[in-house]
Amino acid sequence: MRASRRRTAVAIVIAAAVLASAAVVAVVALPPSDEPGRVAAAPRATLTPEAPVVSVRDAALIDLRSGEPLVLDGVNWPGFEYACIQGRGHDDGGAEPAAVEAMLDWGVTAVRVPLNEQCWAENRPADAFGTAAGYRAAVDAWVTALTDAGLVVILDLHWSAPDGELADGLRAMPSAASIPFWSSVAETYRKHRAVVFDLFNEPASIYDADDRLVFELDWRCWAEGGCTPPVEALGEPLGGRTYPAVGMTELLGAVRGAGAPQPAILGGLDYANDLRGWLDTAPDDDQLIAGAHLYPDQRCADETCWNAELAPLAEQVPLLVSEFGQSDGGDDHLRRAFAWSRENADGALAWAWWRIEAGGDEQDARFALVEGDDFAPRSPSGAALREMLGG
Repeated sequence: MRASRRRTAVAIVIAAAVLASAAVVAVVALPPSDEPGRVAAAPRATLTPEAPVVSVRDAALIDLRSGEPLVLDGVNWPGFEYACIQGRGHDDGGAEPAAVEAMLDWGVTAVRVPLNEQCWAENRPADAFGTAAGYRAAVDAWVTALTDAGLVVILDLHWSAPDGELADGLRAMPSAASIPFWSSVAETYRKHRAVVFDLFNEPASIYDADDRLVFELDWRCWAEGGCTPPVEALGEPLGGRTYPAVGMTELLGAVRGAGAPQPAILGGLDYANDLRGWLDTAPDDDQLIAGAHLYPDQRCADETCWNAELAPLAEQVPLLVSEFGQSDGGDDHLRRAFAWSRENADGALAWAWWRIEAGGDEQDARFALVEGDDFAPRSPSGAALREMLGG
C-alpha cells in the first residue's frame, strides 16, 4: 500500500500465550531487553488445529496434506515494517490473544505480515528499536501464534533501503541488501510450510513532486534488476541519487538457496497493480503466486480491467489479491474487489487489521478494519469484511 502508515497510537502488547478455538497457542517471549488451470468453485480454507501446508498445483493453491484446494482470505497486519525503524517498538501493538480469537471468529484463514529488512538485520541502523534478536523473536512469536491457530502467514518485504539509507518507507525496487534479508528469513522458516513469502511489496515507477516521470520500471528490470531507481523512499523529495536494483529472480534465488520450498508471491508493476507482463518475465519456478493490489485510485480498479488483465493470468498461475482496501472510509470498492476475488482468485487480504485510537493518523484510520480491545469490526469497512468472510 502506498500510504505512509507511520504513526498510530496503539500500545505494544506481545502475548505469552494465545487462546484460539479453545486451544492454547504458545507464543515466543521477547528477550527482557526488548520488551516495551483453475479449480472451479474452490472452497474456503478450513481452519484446523495445525495450519495448512501451502503448495502450488497447476493454477491453484492446495493444502499439501490433503490435496484439497486452498483459498487464502484474510487481512494484512501492519506494524513490524515501521514501528521498529521509528524506534517505538518491534511492532505497533495488537499481537495478542484477542486478535487471534477475533480473526478466527471473522473467518480469516491467512494473515500477511509486512517486515522491515533493516530491523531484521544484525547490522542495523541506530534508529532501529532494540536488537535484531528481539525483532526476530517478536516476529516469530506472532507467526507462531497465528499458525498454531490454523492460519497461514505471509511474510512480506515491505520497507527496505539500499546501503547507506534508512529503511523508513517503500522503495521502488529491492536492492542488494534485500538478498541477505531473504536468505535469513527463508532459512528461519524453511521448514514451516504454513509460511509463504511475498518477495517485494510494491514495485513501482517514480514521479517527482511535479508529477514528472523520473524512473520508469519495466518488466526486464522487475525480473533481472539492473535499473537505477532513486534512493529516497516513495513520496520523499528526490535528490538525484540512485541505486542498482535487484530483480525478483535474484530474490527468489536467495529463498531457494536457503532451502525453502514454500510458494513465493511476486507482485507486479505499478504498486503490484499491473500484471500484464508477469507470465512472460517471472522466474522459472513451479511454486510462484502472482500478487495483485487492488485499490480504487489505481489504474486497474474495476471489474472490467480485472476481467481483462487478471482473470486470464489466474487461469495460468495462482493469483492472490495480497492487498485491497478503501481509503475514503467507505466499503463499496472493498465489496467489489472481494466479490471479484471470490470468483477469480485464490484469496484476498484486506488492508488493514489496525486499531487506530483517537488522535491517531487520519489516513491510517480510514483503512482501519477493527477497533477496541476486542478487535470489533469497524464500520463500514471492517463490518463489510467480516460479513463477506462469513464471520
